[in-house]
Amino acid sequence: MNFDGTQILIGKGAQAEVVSYQGYAYKIYRSSYPSEWIGFEMRQQKALNEAGLTPVRYYGTDDDHILKMDLIDGTTLEPYALAQDPLSFKMLAGAFAKIHEVDPTGVDIPPLAVTAGMGLTEENQGIVLPIIERLCAKMPSRICHLDMHFLNVMVPRGLSHLSEDTEFTIIDWINARLAPAVFDYARTYVIFEEFSKEALAVYKDQVLPQMWTQGVTEEDFADAVKACFIMRQREKN
Repeated sequence: MNFDGTQILIGKGAQAEVVSYQGYAYKIYRSSYPSEWIGFEMRQQKALNEAGLTPVRYYGTDDDHILKMDLIDGTTLEPYALAQDPLSFKMLAGAFAKIHEVDPTGVDIPPLAVTAGMGLTEENQGIVLPIIERLCAKMPSRICHLDMHFLNVMVPRGLSHLSEDTEFTIIDWINARLAPAVFDYARTYVIFEEFSKEALAVYKDQVLPQMWTQGVTEEDFADAVKACFIMRQREKN
């Protein structure tokens, strides 16, 4: 696929960059990124479209390392969080609730237990997999985003501040798995702990309380954080 030079870079990650072009977004992966993983991402997105969790559709192109996507005319929650908008964390809590209230029956995404051990050392598998097994036996599995943070929640462009009625769209579902919701909260805890102690303090105060009402104990959460930390380190390496 060829672009005519009018594309605009709107996002960049470790494995891909995203550009807007002729009314769509295009995700352009590094040539070394396995094409089968791109196919997996497309299937993930379709399953979550069908579950009603995201309106953004993915389309193939004539290049197996470029995905075409519906373009969201919006901005992320990050600038509102940085400006200490009091509703930014409340909206993050709402994003968790929106995902976890969906009935996961028939949603074609893999269980966390199936993929969590991939790329881990035998020693780390011996830590992570028993934690997942224990918590899955104790709690029902839900759809979990497993990469929930301010850059993955989009709101309409041009808002001077958030309001109770502000609509949002959750993006970047590649990590989504079926698992107890505690892992979703734990994954975000690990991300905030890595990047912003200030955000972590607010997260613990304003978002985690809705998790405690679900019967999660401090031991459960500590175990989920330990597992998510190990899996996060695998991604970074």
